[in-house]
Amino acid sequence: MSIFEDLIDELKNENLLEETIIDLKPAEAPSAVSAAVTGGQAVSAPAGILELEAVAPTSNSAVQPAETQQTEQEFFRKRAMEEVSGLQMVEHVFCGIEREHLEADPRPFDDLNAKKALHKFLQVSTDPSSREHAEAEFALRHETETWSLALAERDQKFAVSNIRRFCDESRPVLSSSALIALGRFYRNSPYSEDVRGKFDYIMTRLFSRESEDGRRAMLFDHNEMIGHINKLYADWSSIALYTSSDDSSEIELTLIRFEEFILEIEQAGTFGELLGSDFFNRLRTYKEESAEMFYVPVVLAAAMKCNLVVGNRYVELIALERNARSAAKVEERYGSEFDHLVSNAAGKTLALTDVLSLDVDVSAEEKPKRNTAIPALAPQAVKPKPQPLETEKAARFDLLGVNRWLAALCVLVILAGTGVFVWAERFAGGNDSGVAMAKPVEIDVADAGKYLKNARLTNETLYAITQPSFDTLTESEKKELLAKVQKFATSKNMVSVALLNKEGRTIAFASKSRLELVPQ
Repeated sequence: MSIFEDLIDELKNENLLEETIIDLKPAEAPSAVSAAVTGGQAVSAPAGILELEAVAPTSNSAVQPAETQQTEQEFFRKRAMEEVSGLQMVEHVFCGIEREHLEADPRPFDDLNAKKALHKFLQVSTDPSSREHAEAEFALRHETETWSLALAERDQKFAVSNIRRFCDESRPVLSSSALIALGRFYRNSPYSEDVRGKFDYIMTRLFSRESEDGRRAMLFDHNEMIGHINKLYADWSSIALYTSSDDSSEIELTLIRFEEFILEIEQAGTFGELLGSDFFNRLRTYKEESAEMFYVPVVLAAAMKCNLVVGNRYVELIALERNARSAAKVEERYGSEFDHLVSNAAGKTLALTDVLSLDVDVSAEEKPKRNTAIPALAPQAVKPKPQPLETEKAARFDLLGVNRWLAALCVLVILAGTGVFVWAERFAGGNDSGVAMAKPVEIDVADAGKYLKNARLTNETLYAITQPSFDTLTESEKKELLAKVQKFATSKNMVSVALLNKEGRTIAFASKSRLELVPQ
């Protein structure tokens, strides 16, 4: 059973998924993709991708392969079908967004070549070690990469809110297999803040369950969730640019900062208090600044937990204010201008009018613990007299929005992390962590050192950070340098090259089939 199937089974046990394409026999597959997107109910969509598998068998199909050959053959077949069916699920979602939210006529990608490549691959997959298998796999990868690039170009027209609204309002709801397909697409897309925001939302929705009162809960405990994220990344062939060995101090500080945000919103007494401290903008900005470190499994798990706490606490605070006064007064006070701000921070569409209609039970036991006492809403003409002592006390306690004890803890973590790093580098020697590390390499290309630094190799990709001088090159000069680096990477048996700016964002990519500069 593949990693993809393992997680699907666990989500089935949570009653989140009725049927997926991998449960179906080939004869049932034509309508499976569209049904899998919406959790079992078929929708209008192009013909299925797997009907080609039912074509007459090849000439050597009468030969019964050995059991081990059947197992290996099945592995390659399922992996290929999962990738292509995943792209088609993303295609259906994008068509729905274009039709329903952009009010445009969808123009689906012509996937005929991908279907043919998949069909050919399925025919020759009886012998994974053969030359025909390698050629068919290369052709299939080329077609799926072309398809992914076309989807990425269309995705640039979508805002995070478009994706969120479509998924939230889809009826029937999107299945877990469709969310996994979207997660894979965004995780492996060139980094941008919009891509990160969409990935944040999709993964939070995948790993959480919503109750009738608008609050959400995680489906798995913290360690299980990290394990599932790691398994998904392995199944998606996603490359980690950050490792616990390389950046343990920075990762630890990121986790602490998310806990600080959680503590801050849990201690808030009113929604107005959060607006006054600019909580939601600060959280959004911090996620942006984390850049590609956001994808580290432990960081992603912490961010998803923060999303749920933010959304749940917002629902509770609005319920408390509504109970203290009235829904009309709360709506008059806040209106809808903060809906977008809160929705982005919580990874969920939260409209104030909808939240006011929810039946939320906020127990009396929670109020003292969370400091949820609600001050009376004074009339507009009468403003409460400021309390200087309380203001000064609050400023001392919450300087720049950070609890002083947590700030002291951050300093201790930095010092401890620095000490561990120095000890490991100078005295321990070697890397016995068991974590796959990106190995440093010197790019043997003329002038490479002038424009690039900190080059590293993984199993398939060469990464390098661009120098400020790289930005002075013309577009043609950048592509020429990129082509030379790709040629060098090929000599090292690398599949692709990715150039990153100082913020860790991909600004150039090269492989055997394409050469691309990512717009900034």
